[in-house]
Amino acid sequence: MKLRFRRELKAKDMGSHEPLEDAWRTVGLTSQRCLACDVCCRFASPTASFIPFFTAAEALNLGFRISDFGFAESQVGSPDPGMRPVVEPDGEWWRCPFREAASQACTIYGRRPLDCRLYPFVLMFDPEGREIWLGLDPSCPLIKNPLVPAWRRAEEEVASLLDGPLAAAIVSSPGIVSCHQGHVRPLRVLPGLTRRICRPDVGLARLVASSHVAFEPFFTARPTPLAAHAFPAIYLWADLFNLHWRAEADCLLIFAESDGVSFLTAPPFGKGDVAKALRVAADIMAAINGSRGGARAQEVDEELLPAFAAAGWQVGHRAQEYICETASLIELKGRHFDGRRHDIRRFDKHCPGAVWRPYAPADFPACVGLLRRWQAERAAAHPDPLYRDQLEATAHLHLRTLREAETLELSGFVVEIGGEEEGDSRTTATTRTSSESEIRYPKSEIRNPIAAYTFGFLLADGLTFADFLEVADLSYPGLAAWTFQRFCREARDYPWLNLGTDSELPNLAASKLACRPARIIPSHILNAPPRPIASPASAVGTILTAF
Repeated sequence: MKLRFRRELKAKDMGSHEPLEDAWRTVGLTSQRCLACDVCCRFASPTASFIPFFTAAEALNLGFRISDFGFAESQVGSPDPGMRPVVEPDGEWWRCPFREAASQACTIYGRRPLDCRLYPFVLMFDPEGREIWLGLDPSCPLIKNPLVPAWRRAEEEVASLLDGPLAAAIVSSPGIVSCHQGHVRPLRVLPGLTRRICRPDVGLARLVASSHVAFEPFFTARPTPLAAHAFPAIYLWADLFNLHWRAEADCLLIFAESDGVSFLTAPPFGKGDVAKALRVAADIMAAINGSRGGARAQEVDEELLPAFAAAGWQVGHRAQEYICETASLIELKGRHFDGRRHDIRRFDKHCPGAVWRPYAPADFPACVGLLRRWQAERAAAHPDPLYRDQLEATAHLHLRTLREAETLELSGFVVEIGGEEEGDSRTTATTRTSSESEIRYPKSEIRNPIAAYTFGFLLADGLTFADFLEVADLSYPGLAAWTFQRFCREARDYPWLNLGTDSELPNLAASKLACRPARIIPSHILNAPPRPIASPASAVGTILTAF
């Protein structure tokens, strides 16, 4: 995706939380009872979805900056991506960093974020992203009978606040709305938030992680080797864009919106009526964008260029993805790979105990620490503003990947330094994977710190594996080359490896060309044909009639 950046951090007023206290008094939830509880603020995994969400404004109100959580302060597009703090080990659990280990007291209770103030009520999407629900977490010990009149009154009051005075703040920071949680008791749909975040008013639904299984037939109907045409490559930008979808004419349309401008993240997926789908897409973008314009489609492959041209779309920009033979990147034959072979031998010599193994959610804190160090080092080495902007944006991409890799069924691996050498993970996975859920980062006593991680996924053509992202500790010479070759070994059943795009960065393009790509596949940004500006009401009426 092509990104627009805002340099300043804009604090967003989360509104007054005091009215929520009235709802809690209705059910007898006092601060004393809340602080005495030994259940809340602890999590089974460091990637748990209920780890509290902080907007940028809430972090600033606590005296923290985005950089205090390890990431740059510039904000990318809209919405406010916010943040979830990295939790800390607490025996068999993981503890919110704002909860004291000894006393178990909340150190920010009077200024805790809205996400915490709502609990045990929670906000969540339905499994398809069509609605936002107010739910109740039965894990809260206070909840004995949620059907008694007091809880019903509290539910009414909280729902009224969320669809009223607090709605604007939630819309600006929708990260507070969690994915669907099967154990949470759904209470009611919140129509105001649903309309503004899911956008059923223009026939859309919110793109959520649980959609990936249902959408698979669209992606496999017309498979391509482009990584940009894969669900994870689109969804994982959800912290930086409002992502929506719509099925139309047996095609899947996925939209991204930033700063009030909506665009297609990719061409229509599926084998349906592309011409009809494009007409509806143009209507939707016109209704959202209004006079701002900017309606476009990104990552359009050459097969669909004629369909776009017939509908009056104009080519505006060209990008490209690099496809290599997997076997050649494993074998590294030829003089052109001399440097890469040298780097791998150097790493093997100095770090003979490096361990390669599958990523587990318990690795999240260590990987975040690695990401922070890597970002700082890359920013210091590359003063180019465009590079730094991309670096800042991709931090959120990495975080969401690390948090949701299991849900999205990504293939992830880490490198630990200091353990005993293992063979290829193909032979060791059966002995290690069975215990992965029991491994917790602190229990290793950071004896074998994670020095690299990498993630990828199989593309819809069934022949190409995508090398999606990778981070390696730069203080270990040769580690990046070693990690990449190990990743290629994991993908050896697939003849092609997609190295992604170069993001128009010369150093990145040079790095990908050094891998001797067998194909460089172009994709295009196309601008929608100009159209008369209709009133929002008439545009929406046209869309909903088609819907």
